[in-house]
Amino acid sequence: MSSQVFHILARKGRVVITVREDDPVLSVADTLIRHNIGGVPVVDSDGKLAGLISERVIVSALSKRGKDISSLVAKDIMLTGIPTATSDDSIYDVACRMTYSRSRHVPVLEDGKLTGLVSIGDIVKLRAENAEHEAQELQDYVTGSDHASVLPSYDQKAEKECVIT
Repeated sequence: MSSQVFHILARKGRVVITVREDDPVLSVADTLIRHNIGGVPVVDSDGKLAGLISERVIVSALSKRGKDISSLVAKDIMLTGIPTATSDDSIYDVACRMTYSRSRHVPVLEDGKLTGLVSIGDIVKLRAENAEHEAQELQDYVTGSDHASVLPSYDQKAEKECVIT
């Protein structure tokens, strides 16, 4: 069974930190730092998605503009034409969009309204949790049924050697 975007949003929530098109770039950078996030959607005056700013976008603007960066606003540097997703999209499809667009953040839209944000970290976390859960289920199946050829052993000697201080 393939996981979908709504599985991530159910765990992390649908609250999305946003900035406005006319917010100063230094204020956007402060928002990223304050909320410990790597990217933020930019919304227009109607609250609709206009673009996205990531740490990489800010560094690129700093490299190109130097001190002048303090005079720029979000609209001046934001990425446009970014990939988006819906809550029903598969995680695999979203990961492919991220790979092909070289982006680490994908806004989630429902009927044109911003309802979430999925990061590559969210996808990795969900995939790791799913893999761990599947491994545990397989181990429980093998060791808890008549199909097991060898029962798990308890090695007291190995436990004594593994001392954590």
